[in-house]
Amino acid sequence: MFVLTNAWSTVIRHKWRSIMMLLVAGVMIFGVVFATAVSSASDKAHGETYQVQSPIAVIRPNAATEKTLKGDDVSSVKKYMTFDQYGTYAMSLQQIGVQQPQFSIGISLPMRQTDTAKAIAGKSDESSKKTGGETTLYSYYDKDGIAINPLGAYKIAQGKSLDYQGKDGKNVLVSEAFARKNNLKVGSTLKLGNPMTADTYQLKVRGIYTYTDPAPAGHGNDAKLAKENRDNAIYAEPMVLTKNKLLSDNPQGWLNPRFDVGFKLQGTDQYNAFVQAAKAMKLPKGYEVSSPTLDRYNDSLKPLDSLNAVMTKVRIGLYAGSGVILLLLLGLALRRRTDEIAMDTIIGVTHSRIGWQFSLETLIPTIPGLLIGGIAGALSAKPLGKALAGGIATPVVSACWMPMWYSIAIVAALAVIAFLRPLFAGTSRLFDTRDDMTGSATLYAVGNASASAQTAENKDDTNNDNDDNASEDDTEAQA
Repeated sequence: MFVLTNAWSTVIRHKWRSIMMLLVAGVMIFGVVFATAVSSASDKAHGETYQVQSPIAVIRPNAATEKTLKGDDVSSVKKYMTFDQYGTYAMSLQQIGVQQPQFSIGISLPMRQTDTAKAIAGKSDESSKKTGGETTLYSYYDKDGIAINPLGAYKIAQGKSLDYQGKDGKNVLVSEAFARKNNLKVGSTLKLGNPMTADTYQLKVRGIYTYTDPAPAGHGNDAKLAKENRDNAIYAEPMVLTKNKLLSDNPQGWLNPRFDVGFKLQGTDQYNAFVQAAKAMKLPKGYEVSSPTLDRYNDSLKPLDSLNAVMTKVRIGLYAGSGVILLLLLGLALRRRTDEIAMDTIIGVTHSRIGWQFSLETLIPTIPGLLIGGIAGALSAKPLGKALAGGIATPVVSACWMPMWYSIAIVAALAVIAFLRPLFAGTSRLFDTRDDMTGSATLYAVGNASASAQTAENKDDTNNDNDDNASEDDTEAQA
């Protein structure tokens, strides 16, 4: 009780130093727990979660080849992959063990604008005779086409999504910008013109969309031609192409469709196997295999990756910085304690009990700091990570116990240092002359006590001598 009482008294007497130790310990464990949760979430996202993705692979022109596909040069259509070529690579799926291959098929064609469907102008527009039109009609045969759309994924802002099994043959989606320019609403009608003839087709707005992905280079406001601006893209149900006879066995000029086939795969291992099989079959010159879905997934991890990179450095800084600050605070607490150790030793307190007192002075503020910081870190890691990592939660996992133990080890090391402090005070120099006022006062008191004791002893000796002399005189007188 003596040790605990003295330790508590010292902690209360130096409250600001104690509060600082509590805060530093709390911040340290809070930060390292959160940093570890972020690191674990990143490892899982790039490992286990990445492996179980269901990627859709596409075979498309690489960046260099894409630049050669000029929208105002009709000869560019000769570089498009045909549907039969895609069929050849589809056969490679059986080689990698895919028993029931599944595909997402997309088709695009340029279309001429009309009075009811005026396109948003490009930076260097050419006549429709050279470009085939000012808008582009896209048609996918299932909803997965949205995931591989080269212009980016989109969502429905108004109206309904397309009915891929619909028989109407008129329903389309238009962008918000295109709808504003042409005063179109859900249910409105518009006309588009054939890229090679004077034929027009009446269509109906089923919905209005907005993109959720950033615009690819050259397909946003920086588009050279109007048909390359993705806001001029019109998405149609498959039956629109069929009923309007936009597809033929022997297409000419801009009526040559640009196919976009997505190969649906299970897991990234299967995707990697498909990439190798397609390369072994020799891809067309200038074409490559990629996965828009995996690219989009990896892009979604960028905020988490950035946060993880920062928190990795923060974690190291917290361990080092907090350890140094706590050590400085401990040094401040243990300095000028020699006289206290001396007085306790004089009255019979052992060095081990003094050491326990100093250790408790370290543990009393830091242990609550570790508890508060650890609990706060565990409770707030998931929502805090979600807010800072682009919506990806970073829950506390078993790995977070390790930094907790590291933090406890740092505090325990400080307690051991405090415990050893009295052992280095020494007893051989307790009565040495001290320059500081506190030491002088202590030694003065000890010296006075010693002097008083010596004086009393001398007086006793004198009295004893006088008594002996008196006894001798009495004996002589009697004789």
